[in-house]
Amino acid sequence: MSSDRVEISSERVDDIPVVVEWLKQMEIAKWIDQKLSQPHGNHQGRSYGQLSVLLLTYIITQADHRLCAVEEWVEAHRQTLALSTGWSIGEKEATDDRLARVVEELGKQEEACQQIELKLGQHLIRAYQLPTEVGRVDTSSFSVHHEQIESEADSLLRHGHSKDKRPDLLQYRQLLGTLDPAGVPLVSATVAGNGADDPLYWPTWQRMASVIGHHQFVFLADCKAAAIATRAQIAAKGGIYCLPVPMSGQNPQLLKQWVLDPPVPSVDIRDIRLPQQDEDEPALGRGFEVELGKFWFNPETEKWVRWHERYLVVYSTNLATAQIRGLRQRLNQAQTALDKLASKPGDELEQLNIKVEAILKRHRVNEFFAVTTATQTVTQTRYSGRGRPAANSPTQQVTRIQLQLQVHRQPLAIEQAEQLAGWRLYVTNAPIARLSLPQAILYYREQWLLERGFHRFKRGQLPALPIYFQNQDRIAGLMFLLTLALRVFTLMEFVVCRALQTAQQSLAGLYPGNPKRATHRPSAEQLLKAFDNLTLYFLPDASILMTPLSALQQQILALMKLPESLYHLHLNPCKT
Repeated sequence: MSSDRVEISSERVDDIPVVVEWLKQMEIAKWIDQKLSQPHGNHQGRSYGQLSVLLLTYIITQADHRLCAVEEWVEAHRQTLALSTGWSIGEKEATDDRLARVVEELGKQEEACQQIELKLGQHLIRAYQLPTEVGRVDTSSFSVHHEQIESEADSLLRHGHSKDKRPDLLQYRQLLGTLDPAGVPLVSATVAGNGADDPLYWPTWQRMASVIGHHQFVFLADCKAAAIATRAQIAAKGGIYCLPVPMSGQNPQLLKQWVLDPPVPSVDIRDIRLPQQDEDEPALGRGFEVELGKFWFNPETEKWVRWHERYLVVYSTNLATAQIRGLRQRLNQAQTALDKLASKPGDELEQLNIKVEAILKRHRVNEFFAVTTATQTVTQTRYSGRGRPAANSPTQQVTRIQLQLQVHRQPLAIEQAEQLAGWRLYVTNAPIARLSLPQAILYYREQWLLERGFHRFKRGQLPALPIYFQNQDRIAGLMFLLTLALRVFTLMEFVVCRALQTAQQSLAGLYPGNPKRATHRPSAEQLLKAFDNLTLYFLPDASILMTPLSALQQQILALMKLPESLYHLHLNPCKT
């Protein structure tokens, strides 16, 4: 029996060639090297752009942003990375200090990052023929467990309104401006955690318009973008917006007036994505429009801006049901708490009033209850002295103040609140031919497109949290890289979904345990997961073998418009 053994080494390949190819087609390295300041003269090896590609490949494939783990991962996949990129990758090519320098420079050079996003966005719109009719903007907060630094005024990490419901933690905020229907990020910004969102929207609209190349896209955002100054400046530049108005100022009174006394009849709103919808099926809601003229004085140009707006008064059946249910639940909870307090009101009127106000505020029912407090003087005869009293024991008159609490619901106020439930107010300057009432509502039902990106940053495949960097420039640089990675995910989904829609097909085999289940909207995570268990084998005779692609993997590559030769790594010569 022969004792000779053949030594065969191997490397896991998996989805690395796919990710590298997407980064190459997006020209990430090119734009970073063009716009980011060059490293110092002693820098050797891969450029900042190429190191960014290596780091992005690690982040996307491993769902991890820790720099200390990249060097070991690159070493374990060095041949695969070299054959996929065409670069010669040294042993110490991706050390944490080299990568930290790249991340820090991306955080420091804010203007350069904006130029990268401008060139990258223009390239992606042209290369992938992305629709440019709708742009969407939102922000989210990211809480960290860092300690407070001494000079908070200069820090990115501050206490502010936490969307994560952790006001005790420091946070920073991330802004994303994306393009529908793919949700591809166009612009981004990492800003301090305690600022207001309102001043961010006008500069963001300007940046998005520069990337898109025209002003005629519909700008969607939350109610904080509906400040009159933001709307006026967009309208003055010929832009289009559709925004929910905040329930402040005169807006609540306008909504109440129009709902209780509609100036025009309401029309049913149906899902325009379902043209085959039966007329007997209930509508999603109803609504009507009110057109008003607006004007605003620009303090910079010292000129008045005048334009027309359409107020969209919209009723949602589902929202009304939920709001009425919530209102009744709050009323019952407040009633229970007030009745319990009325049974034992105490003997201090000031303390009683404080408790009543706290209950009404906690349940948000101030206007639905009439609560009155009264004092009553009660005189009682008591025996004086110690022991059991006798018939002739001395007595004394004791006077004390007794509090009374009376609680009454306000039926007219409750009835009016239920009439207003489900109604919302939107404002747009788009003509009806450009944006109908049902289309505007549909856009706001697609808000998950942007929220999905934040979910990937917080609890998904592109996690920013927990974040270990103490240097705020590195935090900003990391978030910039994560937005680049998000572009890969959203573009991948857009290209595959468009190909499936064009071919009127669906994709099966992506769900473990259910190989026949098909989908026409696969996620990027599912697509990349399908390339698991592909291995590159290095034989003693210097030849290289590759695990053959399955039919599903070949189909995915075809849908991505990528050649199967990506996995013919032995045919890709490594360049220096």
